[in-house]
Amino acid sequence: MKILPLLPLLLVPSLQAATHIEIGTGSEQGIYYQMAKEFCRLAHEQDESLSCRPKATAGSLENLKQLKEGESDYAIVQSDWLFQASKGVGAFEGAPQAHLRTLFATHAEPFTLVVRADGDITRLEQLKLAPIDFGLKHSGTRKTALALMALLGVKEQDLDLKSVANLPESLCSKQIDAFALVIGHPNRMTLEAAKRCPITFLSIEGELRDRFIKGLPYYQRSQIPARIYPGNPKPVPTFAIAATLVSREDVPEDQVYRLTKAMLNQQIPFNEQTYGYANLFHRARNKIGPVLMAPQHPGAARYFAELKAAGKL
Repeated sequence: MKILPLLPLLLVPSLQAATHIEIGTGSEQGIYYQMAKEFCRLAHEQDESLSCRPKATAGSLENLKQLKEGESDYAIVQSDWLFQASKGVGAFEGAPQAHLRTLFATHAEPFTLVVRADGDITRLEQLKLAPIDFGLKHSGTRKTALALMALLGVKEQDLDLKSVANLPESLCSKQIDAFALVIGHPNRMTLEAAKRCPITFLSIEGELRDRFIKGLPYYQRSQIPARIYPGNPKPVPTFAIAATLVSREDVPEDQVYRLTKAMLNQQIPFNEQTYGYANLFHRARNKIGPVLMAPQHPGAARYFAELKAAGKL
């Protein structure tokens, strides 16, 4: 009987070579970092050859810069900044970043106006007479808030804009009467305010909301969910941007496919781990389509095509 020699290891099926991935996020205390960390953990459980970790950054603009310069291959980016960068408009006027490719949208970040529940402000128009914090001078939050007020005929010089160090403390001690955030819920800032004093939210709906988001595809109708802050039993209508996982066109298709599949095959345990995160896009069909502000990477598109063929999209 002839005994066959052992086959070389290279001819034996084995695990794929490890792929090391970093995802640009935001601060280590922010939801982008925490979400990427959980996605990476679940992706590694699904595909052990994927070594994935979040990378703390200053946020969307730094993430776009690092993607452009090849310092990161993946990042979470707000849909409004992604739209501007991809199209070469706004802050990226004349310099479109045509290399950007999306994987999927992760969650909505509603525009949120927080006021004291026992205060006098119940309508947007009343902000004209009140000390308010709309975010830092050149921030996206302030630009959004000022654009919204402009639709009401209120100019920046008509507002008593403050820049405070501690939003919850300043609101509850009546140094300011309102503050604005563009953020998912629940979040640390709003929770801290709710612990200090009764809070509520100003709604943005109807004709005003429709006029504001018209022609701006990176905005969508949204809401601040009910019952996640004390004294707020009903959802509050507003609008939102979408946080989106982004890569570049030169990142290998197979790598993006494996990462997308490994992350989203774990959607059920991810939802269980992040049950408190109310604005997560739970359904696969809500993660793609018009919500994406740059072309989808072929690797991610391949995974979603498989979902569709299986009747899961």
